[in-house]
Amino acid sequence: MRKTIFLVAALLCAGTLLDAKELKVLMIGNSFSNSVLAYLPRIVKMSGKHQLKLANAYIGGCTLERHCGNIDKEKTKPDFKPYTFHQIDSRDLKLKSTRSNLSGIIKADKWDIITIQQGSTHRPYKEKTQEFAKKLIAHVRALAPQAEIVVHETWAYRADHPWFTGKQAKMTWKEMDEKVSANYKELASSNKFRMIPVGGAVHLFRVKLPVKPAVYTPEDLKKLVKPKTMDITGGDVVGSMSWGADRKNKKNIVLRIDRIHLNDKGKYLQGCVWYMVLFGEKAEDIKCDFKKPEEKLLRECAAQAVAECKFNAR
Repeated sequence: MRKTIFLVAALLCAGTLLDAKELKVLMIGNSFSNSVLAYLPRIVKMSGKHQLKLANAYIGGCTLERHCGNIDKEKTKPDFKPYTFHQIDSRDLKLKSTRSNLSGIIKADKWDIITIQQGSTHRPYKEKTQEFAKKLIAHVRALAPQAEIVVHETWAYRADHPWFTGKQAKMTWKEMDEKVSANYKELASSNKFRMIPVGGAVHLFRVKLPVKPAVYTPEDLKKLVKPKTMDITGGDVVGSMSWGADRKNKKNIVLRIDRIHLNDKGKYLQGCVWYMVLFGEKAEDIKCDFKKPEEKLLRECAAQAVAECKFNAR
């Protein structure tokens, strides 16, 4: 009887080991990929099964056009190192950062997967995406032929972003949501790449739990004294308020209102989507020290986005 039990246990353990993956993933991106560092490595570690080395070639707001320009500059300027090269290993969760150029980062390890994405302001525009993507893809393939290139789909700004309001409005929120989605889908489809549908998951969450941006006045903001802030999320996974250095004068500490980046809930949602795509796991298998009322809904939205994305299967 004992031998039978030990044999069954051994077979189950062997099956788990066969399913386990050890991946090295490089993101060529910006702040929208930097937020992947927040929860994904923790989710992987707590799985007790997989291992992940995750890195980001980071320049805030960096577009595909700028990445391509940087590739040209580094050919003539050996000391040109515009990227912060973030690296984190799921085994110890220690973040390491150095400065480098893009070619140096791509050649720094034998990456299994390299992800690409468009910069924040260029995402709705096809003409600013497809052409520069081709050049970046060719560069990646030349330096890392072993790596699978995957598209990281990002999300539309909050509905109360200045892009959508007032006389200077560029488009409606719905137009941005649709254009960003279509642009990423074409990038994945035209190159036969897999896609990590974070934008799709954000969209689903907004549909399932309609957000209502918090109403506040300039007078309300004047009453806030560091470190006090307001909850402006209105339930959204995008948007936050924080105190930080003024971008024009670093010595001044000012109150910042962010209607672009993922907040803590959004970062968890993003981590779930990435985990399911990279490791082929289900939402119910995700373990993480994330304790918020929306946790179950966030995992459900991640799972639905992954299931409905026709560009994430090999």
